[in-house]
Amino acid sequence: MSMKIISVTDIEGFRIGNAENKEKGTGCTVIICEEGAVGGVDVRGGGPATRETDLLRSENTVNAVNAVVLSGGSAFGLEAASGVMRELSGRGIGFDVGTGITVPIVCGASLYDLAVGDPAAFPDVNMGMIAAQNAFEGLFQHGNHGAGTGATVGKYMGHERAMKSGLGTFACGDGFVEVGAVAAVNAIGDIYNGAGNIIAGLRSEDGETIYGTIKTLKGMVHENVSLVDDSTSFINRSEIEEALKDAEKPEFEEPVPEEPSYEETAPKETSLIDELLDEPAAEETPAEQEEDESSVLVPEEEASTDEYVVEEPAEEGSVEEEPPAELTREELGYNIAFNTTISCLITNAELTKSQANKLASILHDAYARAIKPVHGTLDGDTVFVLATGKQPVNFDAFAALATDVMQYAIIDGATSATGAYGLPAARDMNKPETE
Repeated sequence: MSMKIISVTDIEGFRIGNAENKEKGTGCTVIICEEGAVGGVDVRGGGPATRETDLLRSENTVNAVNAVVLSGGSAFGLEAASGVMRELSGRGIGFDVGTGITVPIVCGASLYDLAVGDPAAFPDVNMGMIAAQNAFEGLFQHGNHGAGTGATVGKYMGHERAMKSGLGTFACGDGFVEVGAVAAVNAIGDIYNGAGNIIAGLRSEDGETIYGTIKTLKGMVHENVSLVDDSTSFINRSEIEEALKDAEKPEFEEPVPEEPSYEETAPKETSLIDELLDEPAAEETPAEQEEDESSVLVPEEEASTDEYVVEEPAEEGSVEEEPPAELTREELGYNIAFNTTISCLITNAELTKSQANKLASILHDAYARAIKPVHGTLDGDTVFVLATGKQPVNFDAFAALATDVMQYAIIDGATSATGAYGLPAARDMNKPETE
């Protein structure tokens, strides 16, 4: 059977729910597995906010995860996971520790959305409990919901040129294997579709079109860069092709040796006196070698290529170079706080804990396809994997499928969002500038 698109909520063994405060611009999303799922995680970037990720390391004891919480609110939002724990424990879900209390294993990650709505608002224990309750009631939506409520992208030049994104989903199955992903897309960079075209990100100064972060970064590589062209790659493709052509050309042609004459090849008779006179040249003294190395032969600018002049080395300290001007924090984009895309892949595939962690690492390829730039010092990109182990799979083939699923979930995070908090979404924008 071929793979068909399904709803992420149709994957057996999982419940998904949201809770949000749209007025204050934040929310959380919970993915629950009552029976427990094998878990894995991979965290990249310089600014993560995570909870209980060490439990998922392959060498650690816990194998069954009961829930993953994706939330806004930066590190404050990790509090929502405590509400999910309380709700699950009250339903008897988790480890029975023998005292009449169950301890559910709940992992989580948070994204930064404090600049969108109320900076003092964040998902708390109560919101986490509501999200878990909604999961059991089947209340779930993508777009401007849950952890995607305050999500934005394209923030390298400040909030005023950013765009609204949201919570994305994608899932597929063939009647045997089912796999889906939930992604709260909150990147500092831009979002690209499957054809490699930018669909959401840094807007132009007038806010009417999508300009793109990569173009902006080209002018920030070092302080001497002043020209930014319309190419979206750091090196123009035509320049690469020219360089490859030049590399194929030989630097010089070796002359074809002439056939030696008989006199040149014939052995030469030598006498004892000739051998004695043919002595090796005397070796240079260390002083003479130092004198030779102190000057360098360089071609004179106006002379022919066969003429050289001796250039004496400059004395140390004779020329003082001015130190390069330092880029400001605003020019480097450090006035923007942390920006994290957080996600969870769910499946009925049979994976070991090591495979789940390996898959989480591979899924960052999907981030790199859909988000540019990605994994920066201001990001804390986190991928969770939950697998119920119902269907054996070929791991490499499944990893390729799962990577596509995650990529499309990220793209859906941009296309399903609607404009909010003074920012337009992908569906509101004019066609991006020609790249």
